Amino acid sequence: MMRRPRGWEEKGFTLLEIMLAVGIGVVFMGGAAVFLSSTGGDKDLAKARAQLEEAAGKARESALGTGKARRVILGGRGVDGVPFPDGIEMLVVTPLERSKGRNGWKTPEDYQWLFTGGGVVEPIRILLKHGENEEQFSFSALTGETVTEPRTKR
Repeated sequence: MMRRPRGWEEKGFTLLEIMLAVGIGVVFMGGAAVFLSSTGGDKDLAKARAQLEEAAGKARESALGTGKARRVILGGRGVDGVPFPDGIEMLVVTPLERSKGRNGWKTPEDYQWLFTGGGVVEPIRILLKHGENEEQFSFSALTGETVTEPRTKR
């Protein structure tokens, strides 16, 4: 067995210690990426989307509970008269526009978004803008849940 000279000390890290440190860093970076990916870190966009989802959920539940159609009023800067955070702009593509052969984004002017008594939601596509940040999503006609869409040219 070989002896080490006196005064000689081991310096540095073992491979296991290095791998453990890198692994912890990867876990933290992955969590940060998931947290920031939906809205690019824009809290105002996240609030506006949550506001839309809440209004849609309430209208759908009310329509299902009563069996009567409900409507949510969409404006360019708010939902049901409640404004979005400052600087948020909303554009929509509605089934009516698509039936006329128009596929472009329009600012809603008190658009009445329909939720039938059977719980079916009028399928619309929404684009929220805040400065250079954008988020595009649609609402499922059957469930009313949002589906994030890839960005498309306007």
